[in-house]
Amino acid sequence: MNIVLVGAGPRNLSLLERLLAHAQRTDEETTITLFDPFPIGGRVWNPDQDPTFLMNTVTQQLTLFTDPSVAKSATGVFGPTFYEWAITVGPEFIQSHNFKNAAIFLDEIARINPNRFTSRALFGVYAQWFYENLGNYRPKNVQFAYLRKAVIDVQQTAPHMFKVLLEDGSTVDAEQVVMALGNADEANTNEEQRFADFTAQHTGLTYVPAGHPAEARLDTVPDNEPVILRGLGLNFFDYIAKLTVGRGGHFARDRAGELYYVPSGKEPKMIAGSRKGLPMHARGLNQKKDAESHRPIFFTAGNIDRFARENNGKVTYDFFFNLIEKEMNYKHYQNVISDFGLTWPFNAAEFLEALRHSANLNATAREWGVPDEYIMNWDRILNPLGESAEAVDYNEFMVKYLTWDINDALKGNVDAPYAGAFDMLRDVRPVIRHYLDAGYLDGDEYAQFLAKFNPFNSIISVGPPILRIEQMRALIKAGILTITGPGIKVVATEEGFVATDAFGHEWHAQNLVEARLHSISLAESINPLIANLRDRDIFSDQSYQKSDGSTYTVGGIRMNKATLTVVNKADKEVAGLYIWGALLKVGHGLRPLPLAPVSVIKTSLTRSILLKQFLNNSF
Repeated sequence: MNIVLVGAGPRNLSLLERLLAHAQRTDEETTITLFDPFPIGGRVWNPDQDPTFLMNTVTQQLTLFTDPSVAKSATGVFGPTFYEWAITVGPEFIQSHNFKNAAIFLDEIARINPNRFTSRALFGVYAQWFYENLGNYRPKNVQFAYLRKAVIDVQQTAPHMFKVLLEDGSTVDAEQVVMALGNADEANTNEEQRFADFTAQHTGLTYVPAGHPAEARLDTVPDNEPVILRGLGLNFFDYIAKLTVGRGGHFARDRAGELYYVPSGKEPKMIAGSRKGLPMHARGLNQKKDAESHRPIFFTAGNIDRFARENNGKVTYDFFFNLIEKEMNYKHYQNVISDFGLTWPFNAAEFLEALRHSANLNATAREWGVPDEYIMNWDRILNPLGESAEAVDYNEFMVKYLTWDINDALKGNVDAPYAGAFDMLRDVRPVIRHYLDAGYLDGDEYAQFLAKFNPFNSIISVGPPILRIEQMRALIKAGILTITGPGIKVVATEEGFVATDAFGHEWHAQNLVEARLHSISLAESINPLIANLRDRDIFSDQSYQKSDGSTYTVGGIRMNKATLTVVNKADKEVAGLYIWGALLKVGHGLRPLPLAPVSVIKTSLTRSILLKQFLNNSF
């Protein structure tokens, strides 16, 4: 059997280990080939990228091995987590290889911390060690190899037979092809293309389109000149690090422990904004070890299933979100009263018991005498400016807002009143997936989920390390970074680019950077492999109909989640052709999985289940 794995990132590397484990149960001669135009680790974890770019998961929670806590149908290879590798064999492995950033990697390892964040590039080194280490466990009937080449097409020649076309014109035959393509390149929007064309027609302008931060041409942004950055998500923090530390500046702490910035004189004057005008919340300082996670009381699969049985098999988005809100509120109050520096005029156990039986936790908290400043106010969290936004100096407000976020996050992702509640969303992802996969949503409810929950989840629980928020505050205080108010808009004029916000403020610059990735869209992909399979109707997206007769399309690639098999435009499974990862949307009545990728998280049960389902159909 010939198996081709397209993509050499964490997902397919983990799959390679599982394939080797399952191959030991058969005598069949098998060849497995990984293809990727980037080094082992893939595009996001490329060991050759700038080590300035950090992960947003702490080192001890990262691994490429399936750990003993996950049931497996074939015994696998157990090995060190990323952190364990770094403090044991990591330095020796780095010194024995010719890595571009070897000196920086050794410096990182010398100060690595299990509860802090390290570079994506260093994780790419761990990925390469993992790949090389698998050679020690290769069954005699299996050969595997990695080729640094791009796959540009997969053509089915017969049932379970494919011809894989490479960028150099050569081909490889395979009975099975598994694609883990990550966030692929997409075409510019009409507005972005107008900006690109405008820049090409006018001298002295710089435009950096949306894309992966490690590949962005930020060196084209001049020193000391204004530059507009659109986006305040995870990419934004990569960009400001590259435009400051990457230009010779550095951060330090004063005697009070507050971070401040020492400029090099080469930084541009950054003006950054987004639709909401707020960055993602900082990840709480890690207090969780191994597979430790919050055990939900309200937001459980049982409560969702019970509601479905009582409501003709449907679960409204409002009920779903109400359960999540109650769960987060409960965690918030649990953390508030656990602060031993405060004395509460009630019995804590009795208070928590009352909350567990409450329909409105905020009302119950008030009845028990919890002061207003401790009440979980979601309107204030999601719209901290309130009604007085126009009267506020936005950057003064932003410094105060970031300071509040930093102070709370420093209390930890278990103990912090807010960061602890926010981090809970990561722990209950299996319940969210159950809600999506069980067929409980009609077109209207699913539209609400995509429009409301995805943005909520992103800003609340998918944020950067505390350090990045501290850096953001320090740069604002240093006068190097200005944050616009909500609703940033950019237009091109004969004088250059002009940014405005909802308050009517205006900024002028000759430089514009799209500090973000495109949203996933099969229709707009310019990746050759995706485009070829899309144009032949092998890849398809999913449309949903709402009760008013309108339809909307989800931009990812359809597949059958039970088998990972691609579902084509004719609603047929393409036997032997599999896909998983960031581009997925689920076919055959199952719901998509539009959550942040978790393939490298140690406690990712979903990954192991998907691997098992795939392997049961492969060997």
